[in-house]
Amino acid sequence: MTGSILKALASGLVSAVLALVAGIWHRTAIELGPVKTFPIGLVLALVVVLGCTVAARAWAGWLGLFAAAVGAFIASQAAALPGPGGDLLIQGDWIGFTWALAAPLMAVAAAFWPRRWFSTVATRTPS
Repeated sequence: MTGSILKALASGLVSAVLALVAGIWHRTAIELGPVKTFPIGLVLALVVVLGCTVAARAWAGWLGLFAAAVGAFIASQAAALPGPGGDLLIQGDWIGFTWALAAPLMAVAAAFWPRRWFSTVATRTPS
């Protein structure tokens, strides 16, 4: 029991740190032409959060997934609050709103993946 709680706490902490780091570089974009840009940082940040929550579910089960989802949610929402000098890490434009809403949704998406993908028991057929 203690091991699963420690794994869940570690999952939540790692998820919060990764969501905070991903929130820093979610505004990175590449230019596709003179007018269009592609928000590659936003896409990669969402992939990082999804990967972290999937890894937490595989490592620590449902408790780890819940802790990772809470960690990602808290970090992504806390980054949207103004800092001591009034500066914002997540601005109030479409990229900022997408990040603030989609980061927790990536954590929820990991809950809907099939259970058999996370099975730890290897099944073999007798030869």
